[in-house]
Amino acid sequence: MSSTKPVVVIVPGGFCNPQTYKPVEELLQQQGYETIVPNLTVCGDLSSATAASREWKDMAEKDTADDVKLIHSLLLPFLEQGRKAVIVGHSYGSIPAALSIEGETVPERASKGGKGGIVAYVSVAGFAHPVRGKNVLGTDDDLPLMPYHTLEEGILHLGEAAKPLFFSDLSPAAQDTAWSQTYKTQSRKSLLTKPNFIETDITIPKTYLMCEEDQTVSPMYQESFIKTGGFNNVVKIPSGHFPFISMPEKVVKAIIDASQD
Repeated sequence: MSSTKPVVVIVPGGFCNPQTYKPVEELLQQQGYETIVPNLTVCGDLSSATAASREWKDMAEKDTADDVKLIHSLLLPFLEQGRKAVIVGHSYGSIPAALSIEGETVPERASKGGKGGIVAYVSVAGFAHPVRGKNVLGTDDDLPLMPYHTLEEGILHLGEAAKPLFFSDLSPAAQDTAWSQTYKTQSRKSLLTKPNFIETDITIPKTYLMCEEDQTVSPMYQESFIKTGGFNNVVKIPSGHFPFISMPEKVVKAIIDASQD
């Protein structure tokens, strides 16, 4: 891997296993990029756990701040060596991805005598917050559950009705494969984040990869998030919610282009 190229951190979406991002990760590695795809703290496999188990209770307590800590634990050793990085956030992952940028850009680290830093942010069908300390709708309310979610003791279960929405541009067989890799449980707390550092606070170049055929985060909402977040570069592709699977080459191009801005 080339030490002159930025490290690429891909922060998975909700309920997502890092395995889902392998097509993009492998293409980046083939071009000399080191990659980090964290296994988020807020989701995982609780299929053999009960609501009374420690495993269940531990996950129910996890929130976006825990994912930010995980991202930093994996990324900061590279930055301390003077490396630069690009942060990519997919769907839910855009929230901890954006939060992980605070204080870690090249100028911010240099002002504290540090080396390296984050140089670009790419949001893939991600979210943006219009007001500090509010949700993505700009209110104090907890966001409602989606029709394919059920809530049990602090844990959201992902119902199979999500499969054709998540993977709408894949064949039925490919949908089944992608679904088999998807975690079916995630903490409710992770979706209640009301951050005080928001997307318009990000001072490095920001790219939004808009998925025009998305049936999970609709293009209408994505257009709104683009404006809300002040994204200075927008790339539109005719994909569903998971271009990491259906159009990995286009995702890789967007990431590399963003890293070179």
